[in-house]
Amino acid sequence: MYRQDILPKVRQQRLLHDVSLELTYACNLDCFYCYNDRDKPGRPLSLEQYRQLLHDLAQMQTLFLMLTGGEPMVHPHFFEIGRMARDLGFVTRVRTNGHSLGRRNAQRLRDEVDPYVVEVSLHGATAEVHDRQTRVPGSFDRLLNNVANASACGLRCSVVTTPTAWNENQIDEMFSLCQALGVPLRFQGPVAPRDNGDREPLVIQPSPAVWKKVERVTAAQSGLQGSASYSRPETETAAAVSEEAASCSVGVAGVDIDPYGNVQACMHLQRSAGNLHQQSIRDIWERSPLFLEARTRAIEAATQFQQRPPEQLGAPLFCLAVEENCNKGCAGVASRAAQENQPQLIEAVSL
Repeated sequence: MYRQDILPKVRQQRLLHDVSLELTYACNLDCFYCYNDRDKPGRPLSLEQYRQLLHDLAQMQTLFLMLTGGEPMVHPHFFEIGRMARDLGFVTRVRTNGHSLGRRNAQRLRDEVDPYVVEVSLHGATAEVHDRQTRVPGSFDRLLNNVANASACGLRCSVVTTPTAWNENQIDEMFSLCQALGVPLRFQGPVAPRDNGDREPLVIQPSPAVWKKVERVTAAQSGLQGSASYSRPETETAAAVSEEAASCSVGVAGVDIDPYGNVQACMHLQRSAGNLHQQSIRDIWERSPLFLEARTRAIEAATQFQQRPPEQLGAPLFCLAVEENCNKGCAGVASRAAQENQPQLIEAVSL
């Protein structure tokens, strides 16, 4: 009913349906393949600006709100922002690394924010693998304890995992771990360049075969408690959204807002449609041509997959932002090579 009846009407009326708030780029972990550009400059939004933003979004009939980061729970006004979101009736999702989700914070999150779901990140089935990714010893054991605490106090938790070369041999074990915790597991990917074009994370890209294993595990465990799912962004159909098929939903009914007030079509497409320090969210949403441009690009991208399934960096999916950041990284390598006046082999990325 939602996809067939409600979502098409949302898009036809061009309502701002969902918003991701990147509250901060700060984090209490140091994950190797983190995509955030921590050197990105800007003036953070104030609590009063978040209050105005949320009231504006409520008036615009926005339904879904995601609080993310960085690590959103290290933001000094996280709970105040979360309480405002609850009081205004948003369906709120919190995406966290789980490191701050101790017993006291879990209870506060339940009582003060009451999110629809809390999504935490898992990077392996053992401390050796998980902590290698987070680069914080003890983070694996702390995560497991915190997920148990959060579930015990009534929070609805889910787990998300990105397959990497470090954890690709623990797919079954990660599923079993989440099944024991009683929480669903979702796989996503691929490992991609950082938002500033840095290609270092690509050294832990998993083998293409791991995605077939993910699909097999997902199919085998479908319907079980704590089951796995696989986020494969499918090309949208014209029947579902009354428009041309596109590679994703970018530019249609949602935006990302970074910690400095930049409003973007997607958190990974680092182009600002406007800034909340100068404009209201309504003005940006209704007047900026960037969203139409992003939608056009998604429609154009879908044409290359009419006769074949999507594929990108070995994963069976396609993302405009990954393509852009790959190209950005290649351009950076070429620029450095030219400056040094030395020949440089640039790795080609098949898209």
